[in-house]
Formats: sequence, C-alpha cells, structure tokens
Amino acid sequence: MRNEEPPIKLDFSAIMASSVHDMKNSIQLLLGTLDEVIDELPADAQPHAKILRAEAEGRRINDQLIQLLTLYKAGNTQQSLRLTEHRVDEFLEEIHIENHELLLLRDIALSITCGEELTWFFDRELLKGVINNLITNARQHTDNKIELCAIICNKKLLLSVDDNGPGYPQAMLKRYGAPHEVIPGENSHESGGTGLGLFFSATIAHLHKNRKEFGYLETSNNGIDGGARCTIVLP
Repeated sequence: MRNEEPPIKLDFSAIMASSVHDMKNSIQLLLGTLDEVIDELPADAQPHAKILRAEAEGRRINDQLIQLLTLYKAGNTQQSLRLTEHRVDEFLEEIHIENHELLLLRDIALSITCGEELTWFFDRELLKGVINNLITNARQHTDNKIELCAIICNKKLLLSVDDNGPGYPQAMLKRYGAPHEVIPGENSHESGGTGLGLFFSATIAHLHKNRKEFGYLETSNNGIDGGARCTIVLP
C-alpha cells in the first residue's frame, strides 16, 4: 500500500499579500521610469498627454495594490500607524502637485483651502493614499472643479474632498465609522468600481484614534454647487 503524501497546506492570503507587495514594487519602478521620460520631454511634445495618462493608470493600479496590502495587514493586526506632526497645508500642496498635470489634461481645476499654521498628527503615507483615492473618485464625477479643504472643528481635523458633479446617491449619504459598516461593492459611487476605495478610506480613518475617539468618514452633497463631499474626520 502506497503511503500518500499529506496535502500541502498553503496560507493563500499570505501568498497573495507577498504577490501584491512584489507587484507594487514593480509598478513603482515603472512609474519612476515614466517620470524620467516625462521630465525629458518638452511640455508641448505630442506623446506627453498619452504618457501622463499611462502614468495615471499606473498610479491607480499602484494605489489599489497598496490598499489591498494595507487592508490585509489591518485584518491581521499587522498594520501600525506612524503618527507624526505635519503641516497640513504642505501635505495638501504635495498632493496637489502629484495630481495637477493629469487634472489639467481633463480641464479640472484643483484648489486648496487651508490655514498656513494648521498642524496635526497623522500617518502621512496612509492618509495621502486616502486623499488620492478620493481625488481619483472625484475626477470621474466632477464637472470641472475639485477642492481640498482642511479645518479644525470640535478639536478634530476635518479633511474634505469636494467636487461640483452630481453628488452622491442618497444611499451613500452617511457616516462611515468602523470598517465593517462599509460593504465593498454596495452602492459604489466609483465609476465601474467595487467600493474597495471607500472601504480602504474608512479603515485608515478608523485606525487613527485619540484615547477613546476613532476617526471616521462622512459623505454629503455639500460640495461645490451641491456636488459630492467626502470628509475624513481625525481626532
């Protein structure tokens, strides 16, 4: 009688996480190469717009891979925040620079409203991922304007991404606290999207906490001219 070998036990989620990490690194190398090509081209060169669009798609894929990896780590209690104090206006200006050229190609104006002396403690890279995700979403729905706004209200930092599009559907107008309150794929405002971006954003907001208070996400149609507004509230 043959001795059958025991089946190989695989932790598929860990394999997926490792694969996502490798793909993310490859995409980042590709984006670095595209940045070098763009810098070497004259601004009026014919391929410039196409390369910028390719770069934007690469960044979108990279952002989604980062979201998946972050959610995996959060689900396995491996995701820790790097909370440091930042000037919020400089943080938003950095995001503005990253998105400016692509939005300009689509005739979308991106503006910032923020006090110069405003500072707050947050995880810079994770929060940047959230805001870039919200800008990508707004880009699909806006008519021609997106605004980044930061204010302090009730001892909390409110970071909003507004647009002047048609706004959120009624079913999405609510506060998203704990990540389990967001069901990926349900009532997605994203064009052809899965709702993963909203789930990621709510998760990152919730990871930011101060004593017994947790961050959260809130959607409304108080954006530009009644358009969509998504607000990240950090304690």
